[in-house]
Amino acid sequence: MLHSVSWASCLPLVVFCGLLSFNPAAKADTVALMDIVQAQCLSCHQIDRKRVGPPFREIAQRYAPGPAQETRAYLQRQIQQGSRGNWGAIPMPAQNRINAEQAQAIAAWLLSLANSSTKENS
Repeated sequence: MLHSVSWASCLPLVVFCGLLSFNPAAKADTVALMDIVQAQCLSCHQIDRKRVGPPFREIAQRYAPGPAQETRAYLQRQIQQGSRGNWGAIPMPAQNRINAEQAQAIAAWLLSLANSSTKENS
């Protein structure tokens, strides 16, 4: 089932992709990463609004103050193995289709949203 996503909620994602487009190899990796995020994550998460799971920006703001390498590793595990009780009663299922490298890239992108101030108008 496809969900409509507003342009404003995707702005940080678009900016991130645009910045990486200056490096052709990074561009291909980024496109693949964003395809994964769209296929695997956006059914439960949005950038600035709660859906089933918490907004990406809220996750980023919670975890960004920690040590970067350890925080990325933690989020990578949470993405791959799932989690329970960190954001309320609804658990996040394990994302078995996402490998370690992809999960680490998603975690890095996610943390980049912590300093982004673009918010969707509610």
